[in-house]
Amino acid sequence: MISRSNTKDTDEPLAEINITPLVDVMLVLVVILLVMAPMLTRTLHIDLPKVSASAPEARDHVVTVSLDAHGKLAIDGHDIAPDQLEPTLRRIAARGDRTVVNLRSDQSQQFSSVANLLGKIGHAGIAHVAVVTENGEPRN
Repeated sequence: MISRSNTKDTDEPLAEINITPLVDVMLVLVVILLVMAPMLTRTLHIDLPKVSASAPEARDHVVTVSLDAHGKLAIDGHDIAPDQLEPTLRRIAARGDRTVVNLRSDQSQQFSSVANLLGKIGHAGIAHVAVVTENGEPRN
């Protein structure tokens, strides 16, 4: 029986790579990542500065959408059915690309209602929405 050997009798360099140090380095990097990951997800409380509002940019057409405490919708003071809001805003937006919607919502409305309303305004093709608030001292 003839045996074969992988080694040669010549002085050629060994062409195999020892991957043990590579695996060791990679494991150290994984451990560092696992230790650092929870530290990167912490949030900071930032007290933002309070400034007075600047003058609004001039727009071609401004529309006011109102949502009262009972969930009734109105466009520029005229009541409208919720399913007619998006088509109506789409017609208004077709008049000019610089249309702005001022959104007025009663503070007793849930955020989900306001977010749904913002979604309908966005689907109507209106890119500029301003949320109207009362001018007063901020709450702490």
